[in-house]
Amino acid sequence: MSLVRSIGKLLGTLSNGPLRVYLDILVVGSGARVFGLASQFVVLIMLSRLLSKQSFGDLMTAFGFYRLTGLALGIGGSLVLLFHVSRQRDDRPAEIRLQRFSALVGAIPSGAIALATVFAAAPVAAALGKPSLAIWLQQLAPFVVFTTLLAIATGALEGRSRVAESIFWGDVAPSAVRIVLLPLVALLHLPSVYVAHVLTLSVLLPWLWLARRMASRDVAGWQLWSRWDYSYCGKFVMATLFANQLGAADIVIASLLFSSATVADYAVAARLAALFTFFELALLKRFAPRAGSLLTVKDGAGLHREFDMCRRLAIGAVALTTAGVLLMAPILLPLLGNYMDARTPLIWLAIPSFVASFYATSDRLLIIAGQANVALVVTASSFAVLMTSPFGLAPWLGPVAIPAAMILSVALFNPIVALRARQLVGVRTLAWRDVILIACACMALAAAAITGSYASVMTASALLAAIGAYYVTTALSQSAGDAYDNSLILAAGTAARPSLDRASK
Repeated sequence: MSLVRSIGKLLGTLSNGPLRVYLDILVVGSGARVFGLASQFVVLIMLSRLLSKQSFGDLMTAFGFYRLTGLALGIGGSLVLLFHVSRQRDDRPAEIRLQRFSALVGAIPSGAIALATVFAAAPVAAALGKPSLAIWLQQLAPFVVFTTLLAIATGALEGRSRVAESIFWGDVAPSAVRIVLLPLVALLHLPSVYVAHVLTLSVLLPWLWLARRMASRDVAGWQLWSRWDYSYCGKFVMATLFANQLGAADIVIASLLFSSATVADYAVAARLAALFTFFELALLKRFAPRAGSLLTVKDGAGLHREFDMCRRLAIGAVALTTAGVLLMAPILLPLLGNYMDARTPLIWLAIPSFVASFYATSDRLLIIAGQANVALVVTASSFAVLMTSPFGLAPWLGPVAIPAAMILSVALFNPIVALRARQLVGVRTLAWRDVILIACACMALAAAAITGSYASVMTASALLAAIGAYYVTTALSQSAGDAYDNSLILAAGTAARPSLDRASK
């Protein structure tokens, strides 16, 4: 009977307790990302049929440049909206006015970049020895503007805790538009440049739908940004550029140091390694607006509970996902071709992703608390290590030099996040148990990467799965309320409340 009552209590917790908001977004977010990954594969097949290999490469170069620029510009404005809207969710007029001005702030620099690139496209393409790149830089220029505006609009949704809608309009809708419109280009025998117009429409149409709220006639004017808002936005624009390391800056470094075959293996490993944080990102999107609300009402105890639950779920999600990816790698890699050599860098890349998961919730807490300097310092320092240390490590470590640089930067700079979070609101990012589990998992992964044996990979995956199950189980226990450890709240004591006042400013 006690077992039945325990199961009933757990089911009640899952359906009604505080854990439900995280489980809901986990289901929606993972479903959206699965669709996104599948649609990207479908879009790649379509583009390979519509374009020659050279044109496809030029398109991806222009697309990558505009997408990174648009996201960097958009994330700053979206975080300004998230910061303010999460603290005043019921003030619809203020939200609409702020969103209007935020859209203007994003449209001006992105529009200027698009216009400048149109005029500079021909000389830039000639300087790179790729004259056909010019047409894609010109035709795809509007894409950067609407990518920026769409990213900003999703920030308002996340501020109102409408995270599922944010994921849908930001990730799912653009992919769906591409899947629908790209076949029309082929069926109607339209010129290949129409592919650029489809990509632009894929972000324009979702933004137009979300922009209806800004067009409300019952709310007039806009709310200007403060000097602090501009500083906060600018720092996160830079932090976003610095943070795009996996599958971006690292591949550039690899191309400078190693052969094309080695770069291809590493690129495949980096794409698979992006799956390690598959579920974590959705959890952090849910945590941010809730933390912002708790900071506003100065609920220290509630913030500690929310932080600890999200932290445990995020660690568990990364550990379990990493174990699954490593186990599936021998099956997935042959499907892509002769890429079995990608398994070694994939295992090495699991180490920085796993270690970073322990700090991810603290990092998101500092973002919603307005601590942009920390994110900028950490990402810039990490970027500097990635851009410099592989050149010295490559003669001894070979391709492992790049994951080694990432491991080094995580070990050196992420403790800054933990220290600042503890100073700000009294939360504890790492306990001794966490440190021991990190060390055990990292040693197991390193052994698996070095030996490459099936048994060592299985051992490392099993250990990660056990660690992930431990953190998820403790999150469930915390949500149930009968096994939650209040020592974190009691240890922070009265010192946490004054710091909450500072954090909410």
